[in-house]
Amino acid sequence: MLAFEVTSAWISFRPLFKILRSVDGITNVRRNYFNEDRLTFLFCGQPFVVSEPWGDNSRYWVGPKQPDQCSIDVGRINKAFNDYKGPLAQLWATVQSIKTGA
Repeated sequence: MLAFEVTSAWISFRPLFKILRSVDGITNVRRNYFNEDRLTFLFCGQPFVVSEPWGDNSRYWVGPKQPDQCSIDVGRINKAFNDYKGPLAQLWATVQSIKTGA
């Protein structure tokens, strides 16, 4: 896996930092205010980005800054995003358990 997308509807910058910093091999996570690459970081020493295409989108693209020059598998990063259980996920689980009476 070279890159992946996540919806930006459920995640803000604080959780993005938290998720990225939880992955072994990720360092130098930085916020970028001047282009669609919202966050930059190093993964296994290579430059990666969290990009929001067109600057106002419903998703983030997570992958290498130069995809044609990188062959690092981002499976660990994708897993960290999939495993993330933030406040909205917890709220949704609570609503569902109330709805079903569990």
